[in-house]
Amino acid sequence: MKNNFYILSIIILLLSGCSYSNYDKKTIAEVTTSSIGGYLGYQLSDADIFSTVLGSAAGFIIGSYVGDYLLKNDYYYYKTSLLQILEKNQINSSGYWKNHKTGSEGTILVKNYFLDPECRLIEHRFIVKKKTSSFLDTACRNNDGSWAVN
Repeated sequence: MKNNFYILSIIILLLSGCSYSNYDKKTIAEVTTSSIGGYLGYQLSDADIFSTVLGSAAGFIIGSYVGDYLLKNDYYYYKTSLLQILEKNQINSSGYWKNHKTGSEGTILVKNYFLDPECRLIEHRFIVKKKTSSFLDTACRNNDGSWAVN
């Protein structure tokens, strides 16, 4: 019985590897922990389907949190560049960031002031896996001198 389970798992893994090639760290963490959770649920409950599904779902949730943690490296580079640009305090000042580990990169452009000179309209452009997305955001200086992105 166990040998059949292992053989079936290997076949599914090999076939799924051919069908989807856009894996990122979060997806890998979700699939891996979901599989481990399902396997543990299967083993600990004597092959009860409910426990297997519950273990797999719990593993997927844990994997989602682990994946989010692994992707925070991009946010670190982005946030560092954003704070440097905001401190320049000039319209049309721009910054570039890149995470060499993941290949993700982006630019940040201060478009304009608004409300008072301590608030900025910012354009963000992210390039993740050769897909570009952009959006507008705002940032205002707090009373303590730090920047809050809204």
